[in-house]
Amino acid sequence: MKTKSLMLIVVLMGIFFTGCLKDEVFQGPPSVSDLTITPQAPSENEAVMVSVKVTDLNGVQSVSLFYAPGAEAMTKVDMTANGETYTANIPGQASDVTVNYYVAATNVNGQTTYFPEGAPQTTASYTVGAPLILMNEIYSRGTAADPDWVEIYNASDIAVDISGYLIYDAGGQSGSKPKKAFPEGSVVAAKGFLVIVVDTDDEAGFGISSGGDELWLENASGNLIDNVNCLAMEPTQSYGRNPDGSNNWELLNTITKGAPNSTSDPVAIVKMNEIYSKGNAENPDWIEIYNTSDFEADISGFKIYDSGGQEGTKPKKEIPAGTIIPAHGWTVIVVDTEDESGFGLSSGGEDVWLENVAGEIIDNISFPALEENQSFGRYPDGDNNLQTLYVVTPGAANDNTMPPAGVVVMNELYSRGTTENPDWIEIYNAGESTINLTGYKIYDSGGQSGSKPKKEFPAETMIAPGAYYVIVVDTEDESGFGLSSGGEEVWFENPAGDIVDNVVFPAMEETQSYGRYPDGTDSWQLLHTITPGAANDNTMPPPTVSVLMNEAYSRGTTENPDWIEIYNTTDAEIDLSGFKIYDNGGQSGSKPKKEFEAGTVIPANGFYVIVVDTEDESGFGLSSGGDEVWLENADGQIIDNISFGAMEETQSYGRKPDGSDNFVIFTEITRGSSNNNAGTLP
Repeated sequence: MKTKSLMLIVVLMGIFFTGCLKDEVFQGPPSVSDLTITPQAPSENEAVMVSVKVTDLNGVQSVSLFYAPGAEAMTKVDMTANGETYTANIPGQASDVTVNYYVAATNVNGQTTYFPEGAPQTTASYTVGAPLILMNEIYSRGTAADPDWVEIYNASDIAVDISGYLIYDAGGQSGSKPKKAFPEGSVVAAKGFLVIVVDTDDEAGFGISSGGDELWLENASGNLIDNVNCLAMEPTQSYGRNPDGSNNWELLNTITKGAPNSTSDPVAIVKMNEIYSKGNAENPDWIEIYNTSDFEADISGFKIYDSGGQEGTKPKKEIPAGTIIPAHGWTVIVVDTEDESGFGLSSGGEDVWLENVAGEIIDNISFPALEENQSFGRYPDGDNNLQTLYVVTPGAANDNTMPPAGVVVMNELYSRGTTENPDWIEIYNAGESTINLTGYKIYDSGGQSGSKPKKEFPAETMIAPGAYYVIVVDTEDESGFGLSSGGEEVWFENPAGDIVDNVVFPAMEETQSYGRYPDGTDSWQLLHTITPGAANDNTMPPPTVSVLMNEAYSRGTTENPDWIEIYNTTDAEIDLSGFKIYDNGGQSGSKPKKEFEAGTVIPANGFYVIVVDTEDESGFGLSSGGDEVWLENADGQIIDNISFGAMEETQSYGRKPDGSDNFVIFTEITRGSSNNNAGTLP
């Protein structure tokens, strides 16, 4: 089965390299964005909170903030996670002190991303009590007559000279092109604006993508002072802060180049945040609305609806007057009501829409089929990331905690298969009900990349709670795949195509598997006892036995005390320093174990006799009526244990031939030499 034709090897190599490329993308470093400080312009002795968004497909291990006031050394602070947002505080400083800072995010694979890029050599910074200079409005739908531009705002009460400041997109950030410098004489009035055209013909010019882009602003010292991800916009829109200089960015329907963005209250941004479609008479279907803004939102007169309202076959459900959502708060709208605008959410999934009082659609979600213990929502709240949620949280922060123990998980893998015993993966049901595995699939990088089919479980494969199912994966059909003996990644997905488990396993020996211990937990380890279809066993393998007790004499005298002969079964000398030998006294702890002297070396295939009946406290006589003795190595592992019966003065007890498991009573004592030719009792 493992021997393939040359053509198949070539095909598999192509699949392998494709999978490798896929994994390289999948296993990249963390993504770090949306770095902000609050307050933006700190005053004397005012603490500053640094906030950043960090995501990683494999998991974030740590996020750290490094900061240095003035010329001091960098101080490291572990940032606290709240979903994908991480925060930490920088203590207040004296006026005119410049604080340099950067963030380092490391994923579970040990890959690190620094922000800003180029850190720690390049840092972000702020100066206590200094004027606050910010990007305030961005326009990306420029033409030849009116190219793309960025508006700068001075939030302070004094004019600020920004000559030599730099602004740039990804080209300047990566170093593939120069950063655009503000010309000499660029002065921004107090509470004033300055517009810089960025889409110019010089080498530092850059157009802003109409589909969304990221921009950076740094001061004349080369320190990053602002960074923004702008959204896609229409030709009649810009993207800006509202009010000017605030942390609230939004699409502006009135372009105000070089002027205040708004003289009125900003418009709150609200989104459908969580959907529950498995309601009943006591708890009907509902949709949760979330206010992403820093101020309350009045959603009186907003409308919410499914395809009936969209097509006009029934009224849209209007949100009652006086419905106010607090800043970063929630409200729940029960949609499956008895009135004519009520609508039940399809348990098989459907589309829903939310529109404002002007009749403009401000949100639209397509949600999938859900179970009774599931909802569908944004995580974190208000984010563009939509997913099935296993903790239903109406009117509260969404929770993306996975269900306990994953219900069914990959539990043990074996990659050193043969034709008679091919590679396999064991599935474990950690839940409390029987699971039908019909439609579940399992695959390696070939199935993940789409270069070959995913292996599907046989129809009507049932797995009871606490039970196991072993699927052989190295089969002859086109979905079969061998597990790499050097280690690789495998995935397990449910009939809906959702990945329910994923593991990267290491290289293993023929006598090892890789599994969870205990079953179903998150603790993966190499297992030295292979248990397909049974509970995993993390018992360590017995130590390699290279020396054995080979002959024992229990009828010693004062001149010739009791002794035990040790035999080296290997072709190399062995240092016995730190080895111990003992009877029941040492085993029970009632007396010390007898330790071999330092420097005791036994030659290759040779013998060493240790006298055990000595005067010191660890000495012990061997009972002439029979006894049990143990031998342990320097690590404290028992490597040999023998029990012998009564002997005569002319007899010893030992192995024949040397080192074998065959024990006899010798009538010819061979202390310190081979037992092989010694006489024995019949």
